[in-house]
Amino acid sequence: MKIFSYKKFKHGFTLIEVLIACTIISTSTFALMSASTKGIQLSAQALRQTQANMLLEEGAEAVKSIRDASWTNISGLTLDTNYYLTFNTGTNTWSLGTTATPSIDSIFTRTVVVSAVNRDANDDIAVSGTVDTRTKKVTVTTSWTLADATTSSKTLAFYMSDIFN
Repeated sequence: MKIFSYKKFKHGFTLIEVLIACTIISTSTFALMSASTKGIQLSAQALRQTQANMLLEEGAEAVKSIRDASWTNISGLTLDTNYYLTFNTGTNTWSLGTTATPSIDSIFTRTVVVSAVNRDANDDIAVSGTVDTRTKKVTVTTSWTLADATTSSKTLAFYMSDIFN
C-alpha cells in the first residue's frame, strides 16, 4: 500500500499560494487607493468650507465698514435685493452694488441682502410690528459649485444698527 507523498502535490500548492498572495495584495492596494481618494475629496471639501467661512466673515466686516462710513449707505439700500461687495484699492473702501461681481478665485459668489427689522410692543425684534428704521438684518451668503456640479452655500445673518446717531 502506497501512501500519498506531500512532494507529489507541492507544485500545485505553490501556484495556489501565489494566487492567494496576489489577490490579497491587489485587494489591499485597491482599498488603500480608495481610502486615499476619499481622503483627498474630503480634504478639498473641508478647504472649500473653510474658505467660505472666511469669505462670510470678511463680508460681514465689509458691511460693518460700509455702515461705519455712513448709516445711509445701509439704510438707503433697496430691501431684499442681492448686493455684491467690491473693494476699491485706490481708496481702500468697500462698497455694495447690484452688478454681479466676478467670482472670487473663480469659485465663490458672495451676496449681501439687507432686510427690514420689526419691533413688537416690548421693543423686541419680531416677525411683525413697527418697522425699526435704525436696525437692519443683513444676510451674507457665499456659494460655490462642487465637483459633481451641485451648488453648496453657507449663510451668515446678523442685525446691524445705526450706532452713531
